[in-house]
Amino acid sequence: SDGGCPSLLLEPISTNVIPYSEDFSNAAWNKTGVSLTSGFVSPDGTTNAFKLAEDASNGSHRVYETALANGASASKEFTYSIFVKKSEVNWFLLKTVINGQSVTVNVWFDLANGVLGTQTNGTGKIESYGNDWYKCSINITTDATATSLNTYGYLAEGNNLENYLGDGTSGIYIYGAQLEEQSYATSYIKTVGTTQTRVADTASGSGSSTV
Repeated sequence: SDGGCPSLLLEPISTNVIPYSEDFSNAAWNKTGVSLTSGFVSPDGTTNAFKLAEDASNGSHRVYETALANGASASKEFTYSIFVKKSEVNWFLLKTVINGQSVTVNVWFDLANGVLGTQTNGTGKIESYGNDWYKCSINITTDATATSLNTYGYLAEGNNLENYLGDGTSGIYIYGAQLEEQSYATSYIKTVGTTQTRVADTASGSGSSTV
């Protein structure tokens, strides 16, 4: 309740197809130009978040997965989301490469001010979850030529910047990656080694929706 009319969050069935949604140290997540340290407090209040820190190389600083490798369910909408918190780095880039379709979706997020930066070939959204945590998401639309999706999270030096010289220590905090066949991000579905599906919510005995 927001102090007015109480409401229920009723969500549709959805599947998180990223098999390790919290364990970014797992080999399923590819790493380039970064290191990962565990044991930081996530939005759920437990120490299951990671710090993603840049190395001292000049290039990309990222983690990524190839999802839906057996076909991207062509001509569908997907949403890729992840919880992110600034540390020494204030900018974050979500990127999705639609293989076969040869389209790249890029959205930059300003974690210091909680606003979107540049968006190309997709639509981004940033939502505050308190204590400087944000849920960052991008919406992706595939066509009949799509074969798979690569989902990336980049440390960024600023808006519309992708590659840069790292200092070896600076980074951000990350938690809860999710890719689902939806036009928007639903609530977080945890995975540990396999995809997970949340069944659709229903309400009974709740009275008339017109009241």
